[in-house]
Amino acid sequence: MRALVVDDSAVHRLTVAAALRELPSVTAVETAASGEEAVRLLSRATFDLLSLDIQMPGLDGFSVLRWVMTNRPLPVLVVTGAQHGPTAMAALELGAFEVLRKPSPRSGGLERWKTLLARAVEAAGELRLDRLAAGREARAESRAPAAPLPAGRAEPTRGVLVVASSTGGPAALRTVFSGLPPHPVPVLVAQHMPAPFTRSLASRLASVSGWDAREARDGDPLAAGTILVAPGGQHLVVGDGSGGAVARLVEGGDARWCPSGDLLLTSAARSFGARTVAVVLTGMGSDGAEGARAVEKAGGVVIAESRETAVVAGMPEAAARAAPGALRLPLGAIADALARRLALATLPTPL
Repeated sequence: MRALVVDDSAVHRLTVAAALRELPSVTAVETAASGEEAVRLLSRATFDLLSLDIQMPGLDGFSVLRWVMTNRPLPVLVVTGAQHGPTAMAALELGAFEVLRKPSPRSGGLERWKTLLARAVEAAGELRLDRLAAGREARAESRAPAAPLPAGRAEPTRGVLVVASSTGGPAALRTVFSGLPPHPVPVLVAQHMPAPFTRSLASRLASVSGWDAREARDGDPLAAGTILVAPGGQHLVVGDGSGGAVARLVEGGDARWCPSGDLLLTSAARSFGARTVAVVLTGMGSDGAEGARAVEKAGGVVIAESRETAVVAGMPEAAARAAPGALRLPLGAIADALARRLALATLPTPL
């Protein structure tokens, strides 16, 4: 794999380049100190991975990303020092497959950051650029958000929808929830994404759908018509509260995948049993597989995104193998399937 590192900071440029050279799959690394230099290099040479800073003088990272996706499509990993999530969401919507914060003691130190970088490089080798392009085209089609549930008139929560996703997940989540009108069930989402970007993901989901979407807080009640997104660096699970099921947050520690889809799906199956609907979307690895098995064992429904539409098919394929009864559906069909399944999940329990 040949990589190009673009950053106007010499320190960060050299840090990223050195870390990439330590990876066995990376055979060559070149660097560029500006967006203009990056475009010149990309115009005359072939690369398999682009590590891109966003905040640069002159031709900034967003401009480079647009040029790349139009002229030389390739996997783009954004490595940014921006402290606000909208930067990450904008980059992902322009076609980047992953966003990492630049290494710092606050983000767990250089070694922890190198682990995240290695996983991103591994994902780059597995992702399908045609699916990234398809997702970008779908997002370009504007769609008015559905009307939210009327305040105070939502039915009691009897079911739950839980979703696990990773590489390519933000775009997939947008596709699903922009096509799924709010239902009288709570939704919990575990998207592999560092803080503070998960807060912006929740805001973005709220803006493109009629759902009340926000980053989860410990003890939040599981309210109908609400999407709770796991905060970066923490696991989100279903727990018991005095008034019913609530969201619980657990520190991620050294977990390979955080937030964990397995922990979320397993906890939902334990609390809601057969009224659990679980969706495993695009992503590298096998997170969500054990959770899917638990949901199916409890009598719930598992939906796995099909290989045909997943940017990276590892997670949904692993979930479908773990839960043989899982429905394998293309991304565009999942919202309609969920509408039917959630209607069943919220039927009153017979006396």
